[in-house]
Amino acid sequence: KKMRRGEFPSVETYGDDGKGIYIEMYDSGPPLGYALNNELLPHWQEFAAALKQVTPAINVLPDNCESFVELYFVQLNHEAMKLIKEALIGTPFQKFVFTSNDNGDGVPVGMSVDAIIDIVESNKLLRKLEIRRNRIGIDHIERLCSAVYTHPALVELEVFNCFEPGIGDTMLTSLLTSDDLKLEKLVMFSNNITSAVSTVLADFLASNPRLKELDLEEDNLNDSDVALIANALRSNTTLRTLRLIENNITKVGKESLRLVLYDESSLNAVADSNHICTVDLGWKAFDVYNSHEQGQINRCRKIYSLLSSRNETMSNVQHFGNIDLKILPIMLEAVQKYAKNVNFLEVKPLSIVYEVMRKWGVGNFET
Repeated sequence: KKMRRGEFPSVETYGDDGKGIYIEMYDSGPPLGYALNNELLPHWQEFAAALKQVTPAINVLPDNCESFVELYFVQLNHEAMKLIKEALIGTPFQKFVFTSNDNGDGVPVGMSVDAIIDIVESNKLLRKLEIRRNRIGIDHIERLCSAVYTHPALVELEVFNCFEPGIGDTMLTSLLTSDDLKLEKLVMFSNNITSAVSTVLADFLASNPRLKELDLEEDNLNDSDVALIANALRSNTTLRTLRLIENNITKVGKESLRLVLYDESSLNAVADSNHICTVDLGWKAFDVYNSHEQGQINRCRKIYSLLSSRNETMSNVQHFGNIDLKILPIMLEAVQKYAKNVNFLEVKPLSIVYEVMRKWGVGNFET
């Protein structure tokens, strides 16, 4: 009724941050039979007509209010799918979510991949697209990738459990080797991503693309792949979040990433670490390295952490070498500066200052 009046239904999860249509059915429900689909068809006709009535309301939403259509596990026969597709063609929604119901037999029942691409290509204001549990075949990749990197507004693509082995690698390679990729967020969750793309992925990240968030959870990457990714993160200054949970990564791969985020072998190594990317492997230890949104503050915290750990054994001076006395004021100022950006000081700045001053001896400060 609200849609027929040109109003959006209420979606509690969005509140005032979004307005749109949210429909969810059972994800494990049995396939709808021919007779039941026919019974539902008039309701889908009514829904498609109402969808056209609510579309003009998108144009009067506040700038910070996201418009969306989210369909979860909705079973559609061909006639119903065609109705909804035609109703969505050209609509200016900013976010689409299409989750198919495969009924446990591997056969998706929902919006087809070709229909999704048609909708995406027709909507020039779309910013976010999610496709879940819908089998994307090798014959879809060229067109889907083209729709993504030629789209004028699309910045987030999330694909969940959509590819058979080998096809996910082809999709990801196609996206990452395009010169026109404008994505800021890319999710390839549980898509059988393997070592076949690790070199392409590393080269892509090392080029400092626009991508800020990359999610490769529940794929098939290993320690060798992580080593390549870690090396790329040494020069990457744009990626803010990397998720690699539930891959084939051992403590060896974890250590490769840790050394990129916090290499405590020297103060220079700490300073040259990656200070902006948060890596999620499912271990909480990674949460502390780049927890602040400002890389400079993360850098200060790491440097102070190293100075603090060395101070416990009074070993800082052993790493300073033959530092000129003229550098001392700068060093002492730096200790105070770094301390300001640390939330919990286990070692007070004065303790580090005292240790550093002892290197030269009190007499040197009296001349």
